[in-house]
Amino acid sequence: MSLGCVAAGAHAESFFHAEAGLGATNFTAMGDGMYYQQGFSHHLKLRVPAGRIGIGVTSIPYTRGSWLPGVDVNLSYMYFGTASIRGDAVPDAADYANGVGGYNPKTKSCNGECGPMRYFDTGGSLQAIALTLEPYYEFGNWRFSIEGGPAVFKGTWTSKMTVESATSPWGPRGSVESLSHDAKPQLTWTAGASVAYKRVTLRYTYISTPSKNVSNSNVPLGFRAAHMVTLGYRW
Repeated sequence: MSLGCVAAGAHAESFFHAEAGLGATNFTAMGDGMYYQQGFSHHLKLRVPAGRIGIGVTSIPYTRGSWLPGVDVNLSYMYFGTASIRGDAVPDAADYANGVGGYNPKTKSCNGECGPMRYFDTGGSLQAIALTLEPYYEFGNWRFSIEGGPAVFKGTWTSKMTVESATSPWGPRGSVESLSHDAKPQLTWTAGASVAYKRVTLRYTYISTPSKNVSNSNVPLGFRAAHMVTLGYRW
């Protein structure tokens, strides 16, 4: 009787799992002209430490030798880290009605007069909770999978802009303007893949982070997506 209970408990335990991993994120910036301009001095810190932790259940166990995959259902929390973008910037060429003046991202230079310059000191973080399906195959001690599903992300971003020119529409030299992103949870999607050997897992995760309802009181995030790679342990 006791042996039967032990066997049943071990079988049930194999359907549930948890995983934690540490690694790094590479953020995808919004691009030239958003918080920095490639034609001027700038510094982008987009590759940063990251981590994730999650729990899951095997809804369809994999049968070895079968061409049909097994399927896990996972609930994961992911911290993608904190990015920053700093640099000098002038008004865009689009801000000039006649197109003469301001920064042109195509030429990486100004269309005539650059206009007043400000120093942008910006940064923010990204975290998300995802519910994903993970089809997988097993070959000996190796496990290969892909993963995808909906996610809710929360991104923060603040922008501190200091006037460097003698005069400007934002005030004299040294004048500071601070703006931020409205850090409300947003629905998005995530996808990825993993390779595991026994309990050690190398996992890649992609997440899309669109900025919505952008205005002067809700500036966009400095990134539009993030790529995370983690090395984790599954138990």
